[in-house]
Amino acid sequence: MFVNEYVMTRKRYDKWAVPKFWKLPIFYVYCVIFAAGTFGWIYFHHVGASLRWQSVGATLSFIALYRGVFFKWMHADKTFRVTRTQYFNGKDWTCKVMIREKDIALFINNKINNHVNWEDLTKFEEAKTYYKLTSKDQIEGVMLDKDSFTEGDSSSFKQWMLEQHPEIKYGPIDPAFDK
Repeated sequence: MFVNEYVMTRKRYDKWAVPKFWKLPIFYVYCVIFAAGTFGWIYFHHVGASLRWQSVGATLSFIALYRGVFFKWMHADKTFRVTRTQYFNGKDWTCKVMIREKDIALFINNKINNHVNWEDLTKFEEAKTYYKLTSKDQIEGVMLDKDSFTEGDSSSFKQWMLEQHPEIKYGPIDPAFDK
């Protein structure tokens, strides 16, 4: 019925796995910690406080910057590199998703990897450039690139999903992942 085929590259993995950090609610907490740490660092330096207190301010600033901005990106980078090295001999891999009446078949480098039954899916989410079918555990999902349909197209797939599977809740993806 529908076939979606794409090469999993670092750029695509980032687009799907790394949220826009400024759209996450926790980002504002890290902004407050960063501001407090920077203020404390400068304040303690100007009043001549011991280096220990200046270090506390600097450490808070650096931790907030790392966790608030860089951590998710660095984690995704490491996950992608380890996966590519461990399973695909250091090369990008081809993903093929076949959407059928009874199930979804997932192929990696032209070898069957998994079957997903329609009963296992709870959400059909749409982003600017991809669709995500989310499983019951909210962790796993089937990703479909809107521009990579080799049989069918993205608009007819969306229409088919809404008509054939109304039990799967449709909606926009979390704004942090809408890329």
